[in-house]
Amino acid sequence: MSKEINSEEIKKEIESNFKQYFGKDGEPMSVYQYKGHNILNLDMASSALSKLHTVKIRPDDVLMLSYPAAGSHWVFEIVNMILTGNNERVPLIKEDMLLDCAPAEMLDSSKSPRFLNSHLPPKLLPPELLKDHKIIFLNRNPKAMLVSFYRHIQDISLLDYKGDLPSYFDLWIEGEVPYGDYFKYVQEIYALCKDNPNARIITYEEIKADMSKAVSRVAKFLGKTISDQLTEGIVSMCSFDKMKSEKKMTDSYLPKDLIGEGGTVYHSGKIDTWKKWLTVEQSERIDARIQSEFSDQGIIFNF
Repeated sequence: MSKEINSEEIKKEIESNFKQYFGKDGEPMSVYQYKGHNILNLDMASSALSKLHTVKIRPDDVLMLSYPAAGSHWVFEIVNMILTGNNERVPLIKEDMLLDCAPAEMLDSSKSPRFLNSHLPPKLLPPELLKDHKIIFLNRNPKAMLVSFYRHIQDISLLDYKGDLPSYFDLWIEGEVPYGDYFKYVQEIYALCKDNPNARIITYEEIKADMSKAVSRVAKFLGKTISDQLTEGIVSMCSFDKMKSEKKMTDSYLPKDLIGEGGTVYHSGKIDTWKKWLTVEQSERIDARIQSEFSDQGIIFNF
């Protein structure tokens, strides 16, 4: 007989595996580790992960997987409008359905269909959710994600990371940040989605290039027929400027002081802002990793 899973024991195990990585500037990057994976050093993260096995998976659940800062807040809004068949502002925020942090009770009490999302590797997700459920894998140019994730981490006051970008870059490239190595993560998710008819891969850059086409493509994948008028309405409501001005991180379980003064999850919304942040040498180091860990393995993305 298998041992019953105890949430409190899991939480204690996670929080006992506290680790700090130090950048060349001496500033620590703090994480919890669970089953060899870095997660956020936040009580809400250890609590959610310890109870994730209790969340009841529903047949109509849809799942989005992405590394942090891929544009998941944006896609969360788009897909929820597709699922509900209207372009009204979605009352939930992405974090309300984030398996990594959302309370199990909140997930269980949410109306169907749920658009769940996670940055966790497959190993830490409910196995039944990865079988016979629609999965959207959102990816983005890692240079843009690195910069955006750095800004997110600095904005999240509870993480208390004060490092400079050169130091953060070295930590990120080595996977010594929350959620670990981007390249390893993508390889695992790509393997999960590649030949899976229930999975679709889309990139931030594809959506930026033609949002109407991306909305139609996702709707078709989800088995939803939407009118041109609704497509246009979704495109309008999900423009970056509208999202930034109207979508607030309020009325949620998140601590009011989670994001520091002046912080935001919406930055420039552009695909090339990273060029203002990264040096040529840093850009070339990422190019080398893309070549060795994606291109040489037959993994191709449109970014």
